[in-house]
Amino acid sequence: MWIDADDAERLAEAALASGGRAELAAALDAFTGELLPEDRYAAWSHARRERLAALREKALLALAAAHLAAGASEEAMEAAEQVLAASPAEEYAHRILIEAFLAQGLRRRAVHQYHLCRETLDAEIGVRPGAETEALYRQALAAPTSAARSAQPSLPAAVRLSPALPLRGRDELLAELLDVATTPVLLVSGEAGLGKTRLVAEAARRTADKGAAVLWGAGHDAEGHRPYGPFAEAVEGWLADRSVEERASTGAEYPELAGLLPLGRVEPRSWRSPEEERDRLFQAAAALLGELAADRPVVIVLDDLHAADAGSFQLLSYLARRARDQNVGWRFLVTLRPEDLPAADPRRHTLDGLARQSLARTVEPPRLPREACLELAADALGSPPAAVPERVWELSLGNPLFALELARALRDGVVDLSGTPEGIRQLVAHRLGQLDPAARRVVDVVAVAGQDSALVEVLDVARRCGQPPLSAAEATEAVEAAVAAAVLEERPVAVEGRPVAGLAFRHPLVRMTCYQLLSAARRQFLHSAYAEAVIRRRPDAVDTLAVQLTHADDPRATGYLRSAAQRAAAHYANDTADRYYAQLTDRLDALAAQSARARMDHSVVLRRMGRFEDAARLLREALAEMERHGDRDGRILAAARLAELMAKTRSTDEGFRLLDAAPPAPHTPAATTSAHHLARAVLCFVAGRYEEGAAAARTAETAARAVAGPEQRGLLARALAMRATCLGLAGRFGETGLVAQRALPHARAYGDPQLLALVLSVLRETALRAGRLREAIETGRRALDLAERSGDPTATVFERANLAKLHLLMEETAEARDLAETAVRETGPGLGWCVPYALAALARVRIRLGEPGAVALLDEAERAARAQGDLQAQHEVRSVRAELTLQEGRAEDALALLADGTTRSAHLTARAWLACGRVREAVEVAAAEAARAERAGERLAETDARIVHAAALTELGRERDAADAFGRAAALAEGLPYPAASRRLAMVRR
Repeated sequence: MWIDADDAERLAEAALASGGRAELAAALDAFTGELLPEDRYAAWSHARRERLAALREKALLALAAAHLAAGASEEAMEAAEQVLAASPAEEYAHRILIEAFLAQGLRRRAVHQYHLCRETLDAEIGVRPGAETEALYRQALAAPTSAARSAQPSLPAAVRLSPALPLRGRDELLAELLDVATTPVLLVSGEAGLGKTRLVAEAARRTADKGAAVLWGAGHDAEGHRPYGPFAEAVEGWLADRSVEERASTGAEYPELAGLLPLGRVEPRSWRSPEEERDRLFQAAAALLGELAADRPVVIVLDDLHAADAGSFQLLSYLARRARDQNVGWRFLVTLRPEDLPAADPRRHTLDGLARQSLARTVEPPRLPREACLELAADALGSPPAAVPERVWELSLGNPLFALELARALRDGVVDLSGTPEGIRQLVAHRLGQLDPAARRVVDVVAVAGQDSALVEVLDVARRCGQPPLSAAEATEAVEAAVAAAVLEERPVAVEGRPVAGLAFRHPLVRMTCYQLLSAARRQFLHSAYAEAVIRRRPDAVDTLAVQLTHADDPRATGYLRSAAQRAAAHYANDTADRYYAQLTDRLDALAAQSARARMDHSVVLRRMGRFEDAARLLREALAEMERHGDRDGRILAAARLAELMAKTRSTDEGFRLLDAAPPAPHTPAATTSAHHLARAVLCFVAGRYEEGAAAARTAETAARAVAGPEQRGLLARALAMRATCLGLAGRFGETGLVAQRALPHARAYGDPQLLALVLSVLRETALRAGRLREAIETGRRALDLAERSGDPTATVFERANLAKLHLLMEETAEARDLAETAVRETGPGLGWCVPYALAALARVRIRLGEPGAVALLDEAERAARAQGDLQAQHEVRSVRAELTLQEGRAEDALALLADGTTRSAHLTARAWLACGRVREAVEVAAAEAARAERAGERLAETDARIVHAAALTELGRERDAADAFGRAAALAEGLPYPAASRRLAMVRR
């Protein structure tokens, strides 16, 4: 007889003995899941389960080490991360990750992993990393330099390495930084890309040439606020080249710093208050710098201080005062971005205090003048300034970083500079990621409007172009946030010959990047919305409307292009007229061949806006056009999209007929094949055919893996999310979580907020059924935020309704009421599929609070669900109605509602049997449901079933069994926690 656990154990032991990567990987594949989940709490299975888990972890570590030895760093990291996911304090796995990062030249990630290891070991088992880990940490600190050790402090890389290019246009600023007769702190402040770090590095290099010691530390946005991070990094850089004996001596003399630095000893935890410990640390830092400054000046560079914690600012203030009061030989060169330190930030208050005490002075590098800008670009190109295209100056406007990135693009063969260089794209994407959704919406509107936009039109579009709509005050606050973040600036613009308040990007390349970061569908939607705002306010602005409607791919663009061309020609603006006529001709030529594809693309936008009937109309037209032209692949894709839409607008039967009439063939493109099977999975889900839906989603996933490019990620995320949903509803809950988790990285990489919201919605449901209610609420909130950002009103309503249900389970009735009422208010014409869920959620709230109106809500919800043919929605409505009838004492009616026998309402069926006086049937149904839910890991369902089971046992007079059942139910409800169940349990016991 073959036993899978024995086979996995045998393979693992053999693989560990051989040490081969292939054998270890094959052995790990044999570990397919948890051992005997139905006996998870049985004592006799515990030892075997622990042994198998330990063996799997040992094999993973061996595989990681084998990958690392073979030079496969990424594979080694993947295996080590799996170990840490289960055992965060496994130091060997941390060590493998550090070595892998070093092998890839990722020094900073190696240092970060060391700190993560140290924090985890301290938190979980109260020890520090071992000698091998500390040795790797020192290796990371030393990388990539191999400079000889000396008594002099080693110079940071930014100072030690010769710059690749000369510094242009900064002579006066450099002299200001080199002046020692100034304040202890010089704050080099300005927008990103002005060369603040490069300027400070040059000043530090020249200071070092005169014999000064230079320490260099920085804040890092991506790593969070490490306590005193820039100072710790600066001292770590100095310690990196010290011998073991020197570090041990430093640790003995300054034990207060041992918590931040690897000084060879750790001071025991003491009774001192946090304030006393901070003062001791500040004094020790000053003493350490004083020792270093005893025979030479010391310059401490704190780069990107805006990314540091408040403690770093407090330590800077303390050391600046010591420098002045005790006339010690250290000073600070600090770089920061002022937009990251808003006026209300306590860190800004610290800097303001330094300025008031004349301890700090701000230096603001301006943008480079034209000559210096072109000279810098020429240096990067290795050509004379006259050979640099004027376009570099026009696009960069003297920002050194932008000029260098444009020059590198030219060097790499880019001729027209119409796209954004990757370095600029990353910088702008990081800046945008710090904005809230409303401010990001304003930035997106200005990006599509152009470099200069009328404020009143931007506010008009921003208020209307997403979910939820913004009030005038919210839109105004969003504008202020985008300006405060230094992405936009206010400036007058000319509209119809008169100046009005306007908004513009601080730099044209930022606008270009923001526009390119928008998805094609989002661009089209915003161009259309902006055009509608212009039509409302100035319908004669044919030039603006021609541009906006053309980008929106709106049929009206043809007429406006013709009018704009005619107006330009009448004024002899021949170049402008030529451009308009060329666009008009291209548009007319493309209509015949591309109209069907355009309709399909347009339907995506309409669907996102909740206009399902309009989207279906366009898809029917596209399908007919594809059939007329004999475009088989296009016909399959159009049929798939229309069939999927049928699940949201009409009956699933029509959707299945569409799919059956246009099946994919072996030569059909993989993306189209995947779309076809995804549509079938959605229809099966709505029709309640969950096993068939899971199989269709699995086929869609297989097809998606053959798709090239970014589209693969989106298809995989959708297929995996749909498969997880169908598996859960088919009773295979144990598989749901793993499949849903696989969807998440694909959705994140694809970058579509609507798709990511869908995946999070699935994960929210998984957490709910597992009884992790707080996690479910947090995940649901993230899904709601993304649904609002994507502008999808149906998804927004659906997520609100589900969050209302979750808050009810937590007995948070005020939050539940607000969410449910908002969801119902936001339903409207065309939002058919989500309406039953919103109405059912509000009915649940009314029932829980004993308020009238639940019956009317459920009647309306049932009509909407039946009209849609949505079995899932019908079940939701029946379940809520059954709860209401039970509360009203109509148990027979509840049994009739629950006659479908689905396990998802089994506890309600048991309650109905009990209420009818048929106690034995109640005991049987409740016991079976409790056992099923326990095996599947559905903790909420198990709790509900055990409460009914306990009540039924009491009615039978089986007091001992009832007491045991009540105890198990209470332990579950309190342990999860599940407040609604605890309340019901208390009521049943009374």
